[in-house]
Amino acid sequence: MRAEVAAWCRRERLLAPGDRVICALSGGADSVALLCLLLELRQELGLTVSAAHFHHGLRGEEADRDEAFVRALCAERNVPLTVGRGDVAAEAARTHESPELAARRLRYAFLLGLDGDRIATAHHAGDNAETILLHLLRGSGLRGLSGIPPVNGRVVRPLLPFTHERLCAYLRANGVAWIEDSTNFADDCRRNRLRHEVLPLLERENPSLLRQLTRQSALLRAEDAFLDRQAQSLLDAARTPSGGCACRTLLEADEVLQGRAIRLLLREALPQDASQRHVEAVRRLLSAPSPSASASLPHGVLAARRYGEITVTVPKPTDFQPIPLKIDGETAIPAAGWKIFSQTVKKYQETANTPFQFAVKYDMIVESNLIVRPRRPGDRLQRVGGSKSLKELFIDRKIPRADRALLPVFAAQGEILAVAGLGVSSKFQPQAGAPALWIRIEKERM
Repeated sequence: MRAEVAAWCRRERLLAPGDRVICALSGGADSVALLCLLLELRQELGLTVSAAHFHHGLRGEEADRDEAFVRALCAERNVPLTVGRGDVAAEAARTHESPELAARRLRYAFLLGLDGDRIATAHHAGDNAETILLHLLRGSGLRGLSGIPPVNGRVVRPLLPFTHERLCAYLRANGVAWIEDSTNFADDCRRNRLRHEVLPLLERENPSLLRQLTRQSALLRAEDAFLDRQAQSLLDAARTPSGGCACRTLLEADEVLQGRAIRLLLREALPQDASQRHVEAVRRLLSAPSPSASASLPHGVLAARRYGEITVTVPKPTDFQPIPLKIDGETAIPAAGWKIFSQTVKKYQETANTPFQFAVKYDMIVESNLIVRPRRPGDRLQRVGGSKSLKELFIDRKIPRADRALLPVFAAQGEILAVAGLGVSSKFQPQAGAPALWIRIEKERM
C-alpha cells in the first residue's frame, strides 16, 4: 500500500521534498493509517511529519479517551503532537449552525493556524462517495458532483483513492490499534445514513462503485476547471471601471457560461458556493425591466442592478470567527482588518504596555489553545482592584459601539488574557525576568 500512496501523492502533486506535513489525527482507523503511511514515506518523499488533534468539547469521557490514545500513539512513535481544544456546542449555539458545521469550522481553523507546509487529512474513497451523494441530494452542480478535491490550498488528501476497509486491513496487517468514534454508528445525520444504508445498497448493484466514483471525480474536476476558466474570461470582459459587471456582456454570453460567471462573481462575496436559486436571482436582474432592482443573498450580501450594471455588495462584518494565535509568527484576521504579531521572550523586561502592544505570562500558552476571538456576553477583564465587564471598559475608553465586536480577545482555557484596545489582564501580567509572550496588534493596510 505504501507504493500506491506514494504514486498517488506524486501524480496529484500533493507533497514536495522538504514539506513539513501535519497529520490531522483523530485516533480513528483512517487517520491512524494516514500517520503510519506518512511515517513510512517520510524518507522516500523527504518529509517532516508531525500530528495535530482537536478536542471538540463533545462526547465527554470518550473524547478524553481519544486525546489520551493519540498522545500515547505519538509518544510511542516519537511524533511531535499539537492538541487544540474548542467548545463546539457553544459555538454552534452562537452561530445558529449545526454542531457538525461548527466542529468542522473550528477544527480547520485550528489546523490551518499551525505552522506547516501541508495539512494531511484522512479522507478516503468512501468519504468521497458520501460527499457526492450529499451534493446530489442538495441539487449541486458540477463542482459538488466532483467530490472531495485531492488538494485544497494547504490541505491534502493522500488516502482519497483507498477504501476504509483497505485502510483497516493495512493496520491489522501491521498490528496497529485504533479507536472507534461512537457517533459514526449513529443514524441521526444524513451522512451516516448514506454510509450505513444507501452506499451498501448501491455497492451490491455495482461492487466497483467507489472506484468508479473516484475516476468520475477526477474527470468532472478537470471539466469544471476548464469551464471555470472560460467563465472567468467572460467575467473579466464584463468588468466595469466602477467595479461592477456590464449586464449586456453577460446577457450576450452562452447561458451555461453566463451562469458560471455569475457563480464566480458570487463566490467573491459568499463564504460558500451560491445555490442555483441565488444564481437565478442574479440572472433575473440582468434582464429586469426596471433600471433599478436588487436581490438579497445569504450572509447579508446584496446583488443590485443600477441601469446597465450589476454590483454585489458585502456587508461590513460585525464580528469574526475564533482562530488559534500563531506563536512566534503572524496571525491575520481579514474579516476584522487586523494583523497580530507574537514573539516569545525568555526574560521579560518590564515595559509600559499599550492597549495594542503588551506581554502575557508565557505559562498560559504552554499546553493550551490560545485563541483570538470576538467578545462574548459576560466577558470580563481582570484589573487591579477587581474585574470589570468589557462593555463597561469599552464605554470608559469611549470605544465606538460598532468597533467593539471587531476587537480581538485573547483567551486560553476559558480565561481572558488580554483585549485589543484595553490591554492585558492584571492576572496575566508577567513578572520581570520570567518568560513571556509579546503581542502586537496592527490594522491591516487596505
